[in-house]
Amino acid sequence: MPSLSDPICALITPAGYAAINVIRISGKGSVGIVAEYFTPRRKLLSSRSHQVIHGSFHDFQGLPLDEVLCTVFRAPHSYTGEECVEISCHGNPLISARILENLLRQARHAKPGEFTLRALLNGKFDLTQAEAVNDLINATADNAETAALMQVQGVLSEHLKQILDGITAARLRCELAIDFVDQDLPQIDLEDLRNRISGLLGQARDLYGEGKRGRLIREGIRICLAGAPNSGKSSLFNAFLKQNRAIVTPLPGTTRDYLEESIALQGYTLVLYDTAGIRDSSDETEAAGIERSHELMRQADLILFLIDSTTINEDLSPPKLETGLEAKTLWLVSKADLNPDAGKIAPLLHFDPILVSVVTPGGMDNLYAAILKRFQLPRQILNRPLITNTRHLAALSRCIEALESALQALETGSGYEYIAFDLIAASHALEEILGIITTDDLLEQIFSGFCIGK
Repeated sequence: MPSLSDPICALITPAGYAAINVIRISGKGSVGIVAEYFTPRRKLLSSRSHQVIHGSFHDFQGLPLDEVLCTVFRAPHSYTGEECVEISCHGNPLISARILENLLRQARHAKPGEFTLRALLNGKFDLTQAEAVNDLINATADNAETAALMQVQGVLSEHLKQILDGITAARLRCELAIDFVDQDLPQIDLEDLRNRISGLLGQARDLYGEGKRGRLIREGIRICLAGAPNSGKSSLFNAFLKQNRAIVTPLPGTTRDYLEESIALQGYTLVLYDTAGIRDSSDETEAAGIERSHELMRQADLILFLIDSTTINEDLSPPKLETGLEAKTLWLVSKADLNPDAGKIAPLLHFDPILVSVVTPGGMDNLYAAILKRFQLPRQILNRPLITNTRHLAALSRCIEALESALQALETGSGYEYIAFDLIAASHALEEILGIITTDDLLEQIFSGFCIGK
């Protein structure tokens, strides 16, 4: 972990030419460091928090670099909780680089996510809110942005803290019973304890159930386009993207490796994979691509398996898939425009396919509706606590297991010490999500995924 006592600085706007660039410096003495290169110096040094001061920035030799606006944030009233200055200069990368060069004479360059890490350590927010800052920056669809904003605002944190407080209260009852077991005092109400733990377990299960779907909001719905060669996968892939991304030819086996692209559909991110056509092949390269297709089908949240409309008949059965894949598969009859009888035959098949045409107006509407129906979350769920982070889901799963174990210990009369031990494990799992207990390695892993300047 880097030293958290050094003043740090970095460009906090995207690199490149723009109307303005903004440089942030944070840490003890930040105002004084900027004042050495700023005129009027005294006005900056005496400024109150959140005051914007216009002036000129010069280098260490006194040569003017730019006219700038300096916004002063006095501790603890800043993003990081430290003394902080944000310098807005003209958006020429040469200017911002020269300003940074001078600041770096007394400060060091911020590491990825270090401003947010300092905000976390200074109590500006907890770990779930800190992680959500990065999610908000990287959101690729409306729902992901909304869910991240709710986490930044602390909706999830408050709900987790309520569950944590409930676990702590139940644990204290067990520990009091242990401490005063030899005293002539009334025993604790076992029915009340059972109801408390059951209620907490129910809340945790509800949060986990919604969170498994919430992960799709943050990470996107992984959709694998599969089928035989020339079944129309690449054409469908291009139709989703509304551009010619994949090569389409009448020759089978054109796609040897997979293509990956993301699109937004009514607030959701779809991560699409165009795969090699599935068939028996003696070509070593094509065979490797087909094996990769099977792997992507296993990893996908949804498989769209295409069957060419020109090959269907009333006796057609769906292709045999690996065990467990059928449940997440939508069967498509592709190129529906090429077979005038496709609409009559499809209802007679032994499965329930969706007719798709990438050239007919509205030819993909039923497919869009089917995808959204399968994954659609109620709109109001975005206003409730929602876990979207895989790390959080894993910790919450451990919390649920511990609460189940505590309830079982209570039912079997194993003793208060066993119940208390399980409740402590449940608490630790939630504390790991919130960052109440954590390790330097975990923090470094989390914040290394942030951009520099955040």
